[in-house]
Amino acid sequence: MAPGERVAIVGPSGAGKSTLLALMAGLVPAQAGSVVIDGVALDDRSAPRLRARMAWIGQKPHVFAGTLAANVALGRPQVDAPAVGRALRAATLEQLAGREAGRPLGESGTGLSGGECLRLAMARAVAAPGSDLWLADEPTAHLDAATARELTRRLLAQSAGRTLIVATHDPELASRMDRVIDLAAPRPARADADRAMAGALRAAS
Repeated sequence: MAPGERVAIVGPSGAGKSTLLALMAGLVPAQAGSVVIDGVALDDRSAPRLRARMAWIGQKPHVFAGTLAANVALGRPQVDAPAVGRALRAATLEQLAGREAGRPLGESGTGLSGGECLRLAMARAVAAPGSDLWLADEPTAHLDAATARELTRRLLAQSAGRTLIVATHDPELASRMDRVIDLAAPRPARADADRAMAGALRAAS
């Protein structure tokens, strides 16, 4: 995937979309092969530096008990009040921030709608300093059509200039990407591949 490219990973449930994103984020170890980001292999030693460049938007983002601003900053010292404000405006949560100012949110997002929780995850990504690789796992799942369209519009606008990789079942979101990788796409059977290789070797001899 090229820097700045927007890629949708599609396929039926169980095809491995979320697993693939987790591998890219270093959340699960690769049993074979390797994950390479900007020429650097993702391993225990490089993971902290590479993860600092990533932002994760999950379909069920966790909300901690505390203020909305604290849930955007997540204790990152470089994410100050102006950065939080910009992130909230980018995710169209500034009005909610005004209503919720000083009132802690409940653990796991009590008091927020599903769409607001996802916009909070986007605000966290916007506020992440130096993040140039955004990984989004089913960001429009469980949303009504209008909310999903608005979230898609916001996601595309705020990820401009960054590499965006989205695992999704949403055909509208996938259609807005530069490229679609279908994990369910038919692949040659092993026997067919072996016959093709044998034929190529005979032709070359």
